[in-house]
Amino acid sequence: GAEANEAAFKLARRWAWEHYGPEKNEIIAFKNAFHGRTLFTVSVGGQPKYLEGFEPAPGGIHHAEFNDLDSVRKLISKDKTCAVVVEPIQGEGGVMPGDPEFLKGLRELCDEHNALLVFDEVQSGVGRTGHLYAYQMYGVVPDILSSAKGLGGGFPVAAMLTTASVAASLGVGTHGSTYGGNALACAVAQKVIDTVSQPDILKGVKARSDKLRKGMMDIGERYGVFSEVRGAGLLLGCVLTKAWEGRAKDFLAAGLEEGVMVLIAGANVVRLAPSLIIPESDLDEALERFEAAVKKLTSAG
Repeated sequence: GAEANEAAFKLARRWAWEHYGPEKNEIIAFKNAFHGRTLFTVSVGGQPKYLEGFEPAPGGIHHAEFNDLDSVRKLISKDKTCAVVVEPIQGEGGVMPGDPEFLKGLRELCDEHNALLVFDEVQSGVGRTGHLYAYQMYGVVPDILSSAKGLGGGFPVAAMLTTASVAASLGVGTHGSTYGGNALACAVAQKVIDTVSQPDILKGVKARSDKLRKGMMDIGERYGVFSEVRGAGLLLGCVLTKAWEGRAKDFLAAGLEEGVMVLIAGANVVRLAPSLIIPESDLDEALERFEAAVKKLTSAG
């Protein structure tokens, strides 16, 4: 994923350099974003903890507030901004969905300022939201899109997608990777896309999402632990109530004791990202086990 994003950011700068000159090199990203752990991608990501000890960071990167168009307007420049980089649903930042009007507004701002819109869909792509890619759910088409994680179904592979006109700026010799275009990786990714893009698979993601969202919200209400369950498809975030703020890791540990694994997205969100084809019986058992974990945790205080 980091390699796909690195390629995306390099392409954005190269495209602007070719069309508008070297001064148009600035990237606007968002606080609490995550785009990878290379020096460039970790700098574009808006979480200082991941950059700590690795400074100085590359320059020309600014961070706006997610879901706040005005904060982007204050930073964007026709002369200097080459790209706006955003996760349609912030993953590490707490499973925070972008507001439809916010993402549409980013598209308009990029068009107005001759900048590229880059969607990082490393987490939200490949069927995770119930759409093949999340941009389809929003009806907002980016200029560049990065994809990884689920793209290989467990096999390491990533890809950067872009338009033919933008791709022309990354000619032969301008970018490369030792394993880029690996035949085995591409064969695996092709099979994954062929499978996940089937309507029945995507429809099943939405059905499982409804079941899981309702089940977790019911648990949250019974024990007073979740204020909301947000996200899309099978990328969900259960937001802890004020009484349990900062204790997401406790829920992860309690779940493991009961034989169910959850994730966290920061200190205040329990993150769920199960298999897109998880059997409903497994969902039922997972909810039962997680409720037992929550019951034990809340009883202990």
